[in-house]
Amino acid sequence: MINNGWKDEAACKHFDTNLFFEKYEESPTLRPGVDSVCFGCPVQRNCFAIGVSQKEWGVWGGVYLENGKVSREFNNHRNKKEWGNVWKILTTDTDKR
Repeated sequence: MINNGWKDEAACKHFDTNLFFEKYEESPTLRPGVDSVCFGCPVQRNCFAIGVSQKEWGVWGGVYLENGKVSREFNNHRNKKEWGNVWKILTTDTDKR
């Protein structure tokens, strides 16, 4: 059984969950703002890992996933440098961002 206590620490816990799913899909101009919520979140890496491992859909840790895989379509607003920063945050064990 997975411990969902991490959700209590999530920066998005009081946001409309549709921002991370349907609204994210429908509004390319909204995507960077939604992403920024995740980039300051203390549980970003955990969120992303759960999204991937459980084959989730929507924004998990600042990355839009489709069946646990990175969606090219819904993440195409990032340039190469931004992707580098995202992967560094999601894959390093240091809290230095």
